Amino acid sequence: MAFPGLDPIEVPGQEYAWWRQIAQQTFAAVDQLAQFADFEAFFADLYTYFATAEPWVVYADTRSSLERWRSLGIELGVLSNFDSRLYGVLQALQLDAFFQSVTISTEVGAAKPSPAIFHAALRKHGYAAADAWHVGDSRREDVAGAKAVGLRGIWLMRSQPAAA
Repeated sequence: MAFPGLDPIEVPGQEYAWWRQIAQQTFAAVDQLAQFADFEAFFADLYTYFATAEPWVVYADTRSSLERWRSLGIELGVLSNFDSRLYGVLQALQLDAFFQSVTISTEVGAAKPSPAIFHAALRKHGYAAADAWHVGDSRREDVAGAKAVGLRGIWLMRSQPAAA
């Protein structure tokens, strides 16, 4: 999700509209849209819910890994195709303090695997691509996108269930 050229003040509204359309199309595709007496109210609640910690899961090894990397002096950043709710989600999950930067596709105007979002994240840290790694769970968006700009792309393929 990205909104190139959009005034930053308009981004949150566009994020909401984008997710609303996805939700509406999803329920319509399985012929379930009529079940909602008030889809607008339902979606407003759903959108708010995903801005909290409740629907998200932090893997059991996440905090210890982040703490270890911090103890080694490794700078960390989040690079995401999610939306601006990510700032609050990271804070609610008590993960925000581990990251020196957050780079979101809707704020950059480009989504992974576009080189533009990777370059935006690198600028925040002042690093050349050859001096940084990108770890992600998508081979196309994360690994291929990172490698295309000269980063070391690392595919994190989880085989264990997430901790509740």
